Amino acid sequence: MTKSTMGVRLSEKTQDRLEALGKTRDRSPHYLMKAAIERFLDAEEALEEERQLIKSRWEKFELTGETLDHAGVKAWADGLGDTLPSSAESDEAGNDSA
Repeated sequence: MTKSTMGVRLSEKTQDRLEALGKTRDRSPHYLMKAAIERFLDAEEALEEERQLIKSRWEKFELTGETLDHAGVKAWADGLGDTLPSSAESDEAGNDSA
């Protein structure tokens, strides 16, 4: 799973903070750095995915000129609360019989 070791230069202050936090949480500085990098990558990858989605939507708009006016969005939004999921319907039915 591990391909290689990578080095990261950290200030002495940052290293001290990592060591102190590691002692508090009973974790190694290595564990904390790895967890932070993984969380950072997850967030950045999600952001990039969203950027790509927005870009593809913009490209579709440029090709087709297709838009949705305010009335169309409002009609869609107004219809969102019309139906209850099946579990909510059964909960609601149970409350009516009480």
